[in-house]
Amino acid sequence: MEQPHLLSKLRTALNYLYDSQQSHQHRHEAHQFLLTYKQSNVRRLVVSRLQSRKDKTGTADDGENELSFNHTEDLTGSIFLSCLGLLYSSCSQNSSNSHERIFTAQALNHRCRSIKLTETFDIEAEDGVECGTARLVLALEEIKHARNNSQLNNTADLNEKTKSILTAWLERYVTMLVNRCGGGSACSGADLLAVLLERHSSVLLDSPYLVDESQGEEQIKGTLMMFSLAVAMYVAAFRDFEEEHQHQNQHDEARSPWANAVLSELGSALSVTMLRLRYRPTTDKQATPSPDPSCPPLIDALVHAINIVKDSAAVYLTNQQAGGEIPSLLQDAHHYAIHRSIAACLTSLPETVLLPPGQDYMHRIPSVDRGCLRAASMELRCNETGMQKAVTVLMQSTGNVYDDSSASRLLGMCEAWARYVAVPIHVIDESVGKVAVQFMHISKGTPALQQQKVQSLAFQYLVSIFEAALPTLSVSDILTAALGVGATGVQNGKKKQGNKSKKRHDKRLDRAKAVEDESSQNQAEEELLARKNAACAAAAAAFGVSTSSAGDDWGLRLASSCPTTTSHAICSTVAAAATSVLPHLLWLERNDGPSQQWRSELFSVITTVIQRMCKAEDRDIRALVYEALMIIHGALNSVTVVSCRVEQLAIDSICECVLSLSASCAYPLNYFDNLFENNDEDLEIERNDVRDVCRSVCSLDSGNFGSDESKSPSLMILNRIVSACHSAIKGTDPAVSPSEAVVHALSSLAKPLNKLGNKCLEVPDEEGCTILSRALDSFAFVFQILNSSIERLPHSQTLPLSRLVLIGFASLAPLLSSVARMALRSTTEAERNLIEFFEKSLCYGIQQAILSTAQIPELVAESTLESTRYDIKGAMRGPGGEDHVGCIALIRVSSESDELRNSVFKVCGGRILQDLTNLHHTLKRIEVERGVGVDYGKGVTPLSRRLLIRVVSRLGIQQGDGTVLHSLLEEPLREIVAQKSSPVTIEKLFRFCEAALDLSFFSPELLSHLFRDRTSDLDSLFQTVIMGYAGLSFTSEGDATTHHWARLRCGIICLLRACQSMTDYSAGVIRALIRAECEAAAAQCDQGPSSGSNLFVEDIIGEEKIHTGAYVILIGEYLKHLSSSKVMTEDQVASCRRCVQVLKHCASDVASVLLHVSPEASAHVDPRVTLAEAWFLTMKTLASVCRHNDQIISMLATENVQTLFGESLSVAMLFIFMKDIGGKKRPAPDMQQGMSPDGPQTLAISDFIAESMLLGPSILAGSIAALSAHIQINCGNEVPAEVLGGAAISASLLRAISGATPPWVVEDTPVLFKAMHTALGNDSDLFIQALGVSTKLETMTAVGGLRAGEKLSGRYLDASDSHINSFLGKAAETVAKNDWKKMKVVLKSATGGKKKESGFNLKPHYSNWECERV
Repeated sequence: MEQPHLLSKLRTALNYLYDSQQSHQHRHEAHQFLLTYKQSNVRRLVVSRLQSRKDKTGTADDGENELSFNHTEDLTGSIFLSCLGLLYSSCSQNSSNSHERIFTAQALNHRCRSIKLTETFDIEAEDGVECGTARLVLALEEIKHARNNSQLNNTADLNEKTKSILTAWLERYVTMLVNRCGGGSACSGADLLAVLLERHSSVLLDSPYLVDESQGEEQIKGTLMMFSLAVAMYVAAFRDFEEEHQHQNQHDEARSPWANAVLSELGSALSVTMLRLRYRPTTDKQATPSPDPSCPPLIDALVHAINIVKDSAAVYLTNQQAGGEIPSLLQDAHHYAIHRSIAACLTSLPETVLLPPGQDYMHRIPSVDRGCLRAASMELRCNETGMQKAVTVLMQSTGNVYDDSSASRLLGMCEAWARYVAVPIHVIDESVGKVAVQFMHISKGTPALQQQKVQSLAFQYLVSIFEAALPTLSVSDILTAALGVGATGVQNGKKKQGNKSKKRHDKRLDRAKAVEDESSQNQAEEELLARKNAACAAAAAAFGVSTSSAGDDWGLRLASSCPTTTSHAICSTVAAAATSVLPHLLWLERNDGPSQQWRSELFSVITTVIQRMCKAEDRDIRALVYEALMIIHGALNSVTVVSCRVEQLAIDSICECVLSLSASCAYPLNYFDNLFENNDEDLEIERNDVRDVCRSVCSLDSGNFGSDESKSPSLMILNRIVSACHSAIKGTDPAVSPSEAVVHALSSLAKPLNKLGNKCLEVPDEEGCTILSRALDSFAFVFQILNSSIERLPHSQTLPLSRLVLIGFASLAPLLSSVARMALRSTTEAERNLIEFFEKSLCYGIQQAILSTAQIPELVAESTLESTRYDIKGAMRGPGGEDHVGCIALIRVSSESDELRNSVFKVCGGRILQDLTNLHHTLKRIEVERGVGVDYGKGVTPLSRRLLIRVVSRLGIQQGDGTVLHSLLEEPLREIVAQKSSPVTIEKLFRFCEAALDLSFFSPELLSHLFRDRTSDLDSLFQTVIMGYAGLSFTSEGDATTHHWARLRCGIICLLRACQSMTDYSAGVIRALIRAECEAAAAQCDQGPSSGSNLFVEDIIGEEKIHTGAYVILIGEYLKHLSSSKVMTEDQVASCRRCVQVLKHCASDVASVLLHVSPEASAHVDPRVTLAEAWFLTMKTLASVCRHNDQIISMLATENVQTLFGESLSVAMLFIFMKDIGGKKRPAPDMQQGMSPDGPQTLAISDFIAESMLLGPSILAGSIAALSAHIQINCGNEVPAEVLGGAAISASLLRAISGATPPWVVEDTPVLFKAMHTALGNDSDLFIQALGVSTKLETMTAVGGLRAGEKLSGRYLDASDSHINSFLGKAAETVAKNDWKKMKVVLKSATGGKKKESGFNLKPHYSNWECERV
């Protein structure tokens, strides 16, 4: 028997790839062959070649009737026929090669989904590309051309010619189809297909489409595909039955479940084929096509195809028995194959044709016209032709009798449909109420394997129903799916769609809605309601609610009472039900007339199971409840007050669940016995999740506090949880520590308590004050117990509770501030009680913060945060993994408000400053004892200790008594003086650094006095850093001394940053530091890009410490801080003037470094990159300050600041002009002069240019004046200075987007050119004039990357006048429409289009300039 041309190659490749016995040597070649095989499309290649010939000749009729191809052997052979032949052969034989069956089914489905019918059924390729495929294409194309150019009286001849061609094709290839599909044993696919085609040949030969060259080929090929795929499904199912029967008799090992995958793929392929036959695209791409009258609805068509196979198979099997009776085993196999095929088709249909509403982001849409998909979607959403019809058909095929197998197929099919459409209520009654619940009965015995499978399908079905009715699902989501627009971006339940994507999606949806009538919106609304009603009906059926025959063991009912019956499948189903059903039940109770008993009962049953799940021992089961609780709360809190019984049930359930979850995630007994161990990450993640749940269900962010008569649901939940925690804490024996789990729950409520505190401050609220009083009383009680026991109990007992309660205390700082303000006005009795508890908790809380900082080390052992997520158990740190929680609590309380600081002195007395100072002294002593680099064992880290300095500083300024504060300030100064005259050693650098960092934590007010009165003490700090730059070496690496110098550099930057203003002394210091750094940078650049360095490396002057340019960044920070004042003082004005003077003084030093010609550094960190970023960011800040602060701009009038801006703009342009982007006949060089533009420095330059131009035309004029000192420009005609300046900037920007800078710069061009337009007085004519001049500017001498006579704007604008005029015309049109976003398109078009494979990185972020934690 003949076989398909590619069959042997296909079988060999699959054997090499999947057979473990084969050598690995050829697996790569086999894999490559199979990839090419699946993607091959000879028909499309022929059509493309024909189209190319037509494009060249202008007509299809060029006298040639052949197409020539190279390597014709590679284009010979039918993919469809070889797949079908291997599938038939493998399924017809007793073969264990399940990989052959699965691959061929996948390949057939892939091709059916991806390419046209005429391309998929490529059997003519068996005769070769020239004799087969090309001959057919040319013959049909000839008729099509003749029909388009003929008179009407010639139509009959053309019809007859078409029919003869297609009839001849049928005669040739139908025989080939049968003969080359192989043979087999009990049920041969090829023989069965032959019987089928013989019985139904009239469907092909008498088709009315044979006279149509376009639809005729599609129709006959689609019909043959339909028959072939239906037969393939039958023989696969038949083979599955035979193997199962053999397996049961021989008790072999578990066999491969290949049939599920194969039938699913073939069902999908058959569904797409039917879709293409029933709906064909129209010429109007927006229109919804009508169904082909010759093709029945999709479900009927699929069932009809299987029934044709059924009848033919009966004849075939009878013939096999020589006319005798078919054996019962073959009859069983026959019935099984038919039923299984129908179920597979109906199961695959929705996934193939329908789009998922708002879910399944990765759903693969078949490559079918969207109008056809829309029509099919509307068809399958109707009960008469959709799910209801499918269920009816499947039930009829089983005779409405369900054993385990038929039940699994019914539930599997229903689950597939439930993901895409609303399940009709009577289908719920049948599939859930009569079938699914029979397998969901919860019993202590283990069901049989098949029953377990059905039970799993039942749960999956319910989950799909519930997930199809999620509260997040919207009418727009359903419209999107129903109209074939495509799924919106949803991932893990969260929308990930950007603004541009959403706009495009909305446009597509609007166009699709415009095609349909207004009923589509109403239908979507009805479907959304139907989905939610179906979810409620399914839940009611599953739990036996309102079911007269339901006993205590019905469905899932036992899950609410029997703790031994809860499994993960049950719990995930219940959680899904709670998420979708409970919100809808709330809505029904509120909006759907009188309350109904079944709703309350169902609500109660589900919430009961949810509460049980919260107490489960399995952490994964508890986690299933989180989302459900937050969604229920969202639905509950959508109303102002509670008004019906189910709302109260919901509140009760949420409160019970939250308390149970908090108890379930408590630290186990003896968990903290070994504080050196790492934390249990799973437990810490669960605790964080539970905190989020607690916070969410009490959230008051919406501002819904209810009314005076009735409180909002959130407030009621908050009250219940706080009351429960208060009772549990206050009921604790004072000799015993309170429950950590209860404190955990209470501490998580800080955010809603802060909201409530602010509300009570604004509007007196007795109940709100009562809630707050209980919360603060609870904290005070815990603090009191800890204060009395912390010195006598081991850390393992005090650390977890102290850490937890202090985190909560720190988070409650806004609440404490609100109560402190409340105490300053007239108060009610409830408010006076609240103030009493506030003072009590504040006093005990501060005591606990001090005691815990003194007694409990921040780290009992070395931190493991570099390798773990939650550090060691003995880490007394906050959630961020930094700083002692006692210090965090103190800093939060001291920084919240003046009123709260006053309250601290009121409850703690004036002694608090001395206590904090003594604590600092103790911690400093411990720090010295630990030694350099050791921050664990006892005491706290240096940064946590410094937080105490900030606390004392803030409180001291508030009190006005500077004695303690100044004595604390003297300590680091004495350290500096003591080390001043000693030689530079590691010890000296370390002490200097620590002193500088300590000083940086004092208030700006104190530091300003320090910089005025104690400059002699500070000189040695700054001189040491300046002298360190002189130690630059190009051969040696950084040693320990250099590392400590780098730390000192960070220390003085922190000190200068903390001043927040520029004094005369700091101005001189910063000038000297910038000059020293620039000189070192220039010396490094002089050595070339491959030179080594001991300073300009990542861990010295780089990302590990702080970048080059940090001193310049400080000036920008000063300006930003000073300009934030509404009315500036004389000192602030003087500080701004000093900032500008320093910038002017340093401008030339910085410019000489930024424009250094040395190429991009390769062996060290290029100091120019971050220096450029710092300079242009600071200049941008100055420009912004000048634009928005009239007081500053008037003050700077005498400082000639325009010159500074002009010089900076010229530096930016010169940097761009340094880049050689090549010319028309020469490429750009591989190595460019100057620093790389690939980084945040280019982003800073772009932002600065845009901001500075907004200052007006004088800045443009200043820029050309500064640029002319470096470049001799030939501009042709005389133009105003501001226009010439704009032209120079424009030329630099055009050069930038022509390749001098990374491609992302073009994204900033709308902002840049709009700013230039504004700078030119919004005069469009001047703007276009400047743009025109920019295309003509030439340099008269070679400068940087520019050659003498070269256009500044680059090679793409060195073009013909027509190109330039076209560019200017489009730009003028864009400006006239004020459509600056389109300017990007115009500029890209004018400068060579998109720059692919440029070698540049993606758009960067600005550098981090913080070094506090060095």
